[in-house]
Amino acid sequence: MALENLIQIEACVVVEAMELEFISNTGAFIEHNGCIIGMDIWLTQGAFEGSWYHFPPIRETKYSVEDCNAIYISHIHPDHCDFNALRKASKETLFIVPNYFNDLLKRKLAVFGFLNVLSLGDGEEATILNGIKIKLFGQFVKSLGSKSAQFGSLIDTALLIEWDGRRILNCNDNYLDQDNANKLANEYGSFDLALMPHSASGPYPAAFNNLSVDEKRLEAHRLEKEYVDQFIEVTEILSPKIVAPTAAEYVIVGKNWERNEYIGLASADDAVSKWRKFAKGAKHPTKIVRLDCGTILDIDTGEVRGMSPRKISLQEKMSFAHSMRMITFRYDWEDTCTNPDEIDQLAIRARANLWSVQNRLDWFQDYNVYLNVDGEYLFHFNFNDETLKRLPNGQSLREKNYLEAWLSPQLLYSIVTGRVHWNNAEGGLHIDFYREPDIYIPEVYTLMSFFVAK
Repeated sequence: MALENLIQIEACVVVEAMELEFISNTGAFIEHNGCIIGMDIWLTQGAFEGSWYHFPPIRETKYSVEDCNAIYISHIHPDHCDFNALRKASKETLFIVPNYFNDLLKRKLAVFGFLNVLSLGDGEEATILNGIKIKLFGQFVKSLGSKSAQFGSLIDTALLIEWDGRRILNCNDNYLDQDNANKLANEYGSFDLALMPHSASGPYPAAFNNLSVDEKRLEAHRLEKEYVDQFIEVTEILSPKIVAPTAAEYVIVGKNWERNEYIGLASADDAVSKWRKFAKGAKHPTKIVRLDCGTILDIDTGEVRGMSPRKISLQEKMSFAHSMRMITFRYDWEDTCTNPDEIDQLAIRARANLWSVQNRLDWFQDYNVYLNVDGEYLFHFNFNDETLKRLPNGQSLREKNYLEAWLSPQLLYSIVTGRVHWNNAEGGLHIDFYREPDIYIPEVYTLMSFFVAK
């Protein structure tokens, strides 16, 4: 860090209020005594291969990326790690990142000229910026949707910040269960502020064609309720002074805009309303605050000032998404995938890479994957077998226990060549799915992230 930055931070001897300015999703700035820490910054429209848009729109904030002395990136997903926005940071900014996948984030930041990077593992602690103590936590829960999960997403983290007598827990997308919440409560006693997820995003149920429209709607409501209930449960255990629900709130644009109704995203208003009903009945001391882009929370008093939170209806979301339905995506214009032999060889190499990851993680199961390329042909493999086959056009027979994924040849080519990441395409609802039986096996979706030719 440059000498002038250190002098500036060390000169901040007057103890002032500590405030958090919300950006969007789980992004925020924390400011205290002139020092600013940014967290999970996402500003650029079109995350997840172009389909995620901010709605309600981003507003002008008091603080900016350029102001940050440090920036925490919880994980690699583009709604938490927006390199287009981060590139505006000072080259002296300290980045705090997880060290998974051979320091992936540290290496990516180096490409942009950011060399002041603190890469931490699960449970590692550090003191930064002249006295701020931080601790990084790895994934708390392998999967909320499957108790038998062998491994989870492999990427989520959380951060504990201890700063001038305040204790802040930022969980972003890292969901807690009862056991982990109790461990944190027993170890730390109390938190001044907890930033907690109250919702989740993913392709289910919106992109699953084995469900009818009514079934998708019911499943979406079920997920909304379950995640808000989870938020209530762990907040009760942690009992922070202040809690703020933070999670994915966005709109899908482009050809799949109508799926917004079936994503299963609970709103922050849902979490606030339910917590207040619970807290009133239980006489719980935790104060809940509703944040929106440009709202500023005084972490000491719990007062919220700045711009007022906006309440957005589903009808308004759908109207905005409809207005953006003609947006196309970068992979749609991929014109180098017309050679079937090339695609075959890339798919074989992608399966080989996935098989090597299976061996490393020791996960094998009699479960089939079919890649349906625009209805013209299929690639098929089983997680118990390293081979991949191209099936004849029109073959309809499917072996039991399978997931079928529909995608364009352009998208498949982009995935196997590494230009598009499977998990981003999946999260952006660019892939249609059908599974039989309709049972969630989280490892299948995590492992497909490694379907890339090496």
